Amino acid sequence: MILLKTLLLVLLLGLGACSDEATRLAYDIESAALKLEASDKNSTEITHTPWAYPDGVKGDYKVSLYPTALVPHQREPESFKNRSLRIHRYSTSFHCRFVSVSEFLQVEKNADGPTYLLLQKTNKPWNYTSGGKTFKGINTI
Repeated sequence: MILLKTLLLVLLLGLGACSDEATRLAYDIESAALKLEASDKNSTEITHTPWAYPDGVKGDYKVSLYPTALVPHQREPESFKNRSLRIHRYSTSFHCRFVSVSEFLQVEKNADGPTYLLLQKTNKPWNYTSGGKTFKGINTI
């Protein structure tokens, strides 16, 4: 039984290590946005420091968030790529399920320096129509 529990723990830790830096930040955004949506608060802050291990960001890095005016679709690979969240050489668009980015945002950080993101509720309508887990309400963050 102990061996089975240890194996399960190693498997779960290994799956977490498979994510790249952009995906890790997108998961942080997902978690914070869903909690914010369910709360009475109007804003919340995310603090994210990239991992250097196993194949993460070693040294200075840049975080870029591209506008989500049009929600990306996998059938539009170039548009999909341009409306993404990027850290170093990694990118994702998973965050588009949970936040709307109105303008291009970019910050350059020193190695091991955290990035801070402020999420705020808005009164703009939520228009993400693709499947998967997303907001239940009608307003965006």
